[in-house]
Amino acid sequence: MYINGKNSVLEAIRARERVEKVYFLYGAETEGLGAIRKVARQEGIPCTTLDRGKFRELEKKGNLKTKSQGVIARINPILFVDIEDVVTLAWETGKTPLVVALDGITDPRNLGAIIRSSECAGLSGVVFGKQHSSGINDVAVKTSAGAAHFVPIARVRDVATTLGNLKEMGMQVIGLDIDGDMEYTDIDFTEPTVIVIGSEGEGMTAKVAEVCDEFVSIPLKGSIASLNASVAAGIVFFETVRQRSA
Repeated sequence: MYINGKNSVLEAIRARERVEKVYFLYGAETEGLGAIRKVARQEGIPCTTLDRGKFRELEKKGNLKTKSQGVIARINPILFVDIEDVVTLAWETGKTPLVVALDGITDPRNLGAIIRSSECAGLSGVVFGKQHSSGINDVAVKTSAGAAHFVPIARVRDVATTLGNLKEMGMQVIGLDIDGDMEYTDIDFTEPTVIVIGSEGEGMTAKVAEVCDEFVSIPLKGSIASLNASVAAGIVFFETVRQRSA
């Protein structure tokens, strides 16, 4: 797997997460590349410089769909976790678990942005399904600004089954839905919580919705009927932060 872009590559190196080699574009002296080269060498990661033709070939080989900003890194795929283990660890360390479960988020940019907000808000972990969902590709990693290397991520066969398991562990399951009966600020997020976010077009599947304890909405004042999924996620995440900090 390849990732590109200054922030994504630098954070991957700093996280010491499976970076195998870093490639630089010859002649690219943009701000930040020197810092990447320095940190990579400190971590013992080999670096090489490619001419423009070979660099473009590497972009094609990696199926990179975003601007590389003069740097590409080859990494091992994201190491997925067992979300039940993540929740158990939170309990054992005296923390109140907070997990986001994604049902049908197919846009890698949305996935990456949600992962980024999850890390910034201190969530315990992110769960998404193996089917009907974006994978962790270079676009998702770059959009996450490196957060994909820090927040625990679980890729599960069946999101609804996983939610059922988390309920049995004592977590409330709260679905974010435009037609939710309650506003998101009315939920007690100081309790162990799973926040469920469905796709922008179709929302969450019926199977996943059946597992939810409550459905909440974000009140909108403008003419547009809905928010981008990653924006909505961030709003709810930081309401949780606000409540838990109070």
